[in-house]
Amino acid sequence: PFLEAERILGASWGRIVLHHVLPNILGPLVILASMDIPVVISIEAGLSFLGLGVRPPLASWGTLIQDGYQYLSQSWVPVVVSSLALAVATLGFTLFGEALRDAVDPRIGREH
Repeated sequence: PFLEAERILGASWGRIVLHHVLPNILGPLVILASMDIPVVISIEAGLSFLGLGVRPPLASWGTLIQDGYQYLSQSWVPVVVSSLALAVATLGFTLFGEALRDAVDPRIGREH
């Protein structure tokens, strides 16, 4: 309704988008992007582990885990350290996205 009122008052579509639509969608878009980062990291690592992602010499958690997996019988440390780094990174981005959502989303209660 307020968009129609602005249009009736003579506001251009550009002004309506910049002053009304964009501020209302910017927060959810940033939250959505921050929540998708762990998914993208996990998919990229999985594809690289299978040999379908980035090629060496580019670094990737998937290629690091795959390189360590080849020597798993000699030492488990490279696989575990690379896997823990991947888990910590995805968990960190997930917690960052949750905190950002709590800070930006007005529908979330402020009981914390």
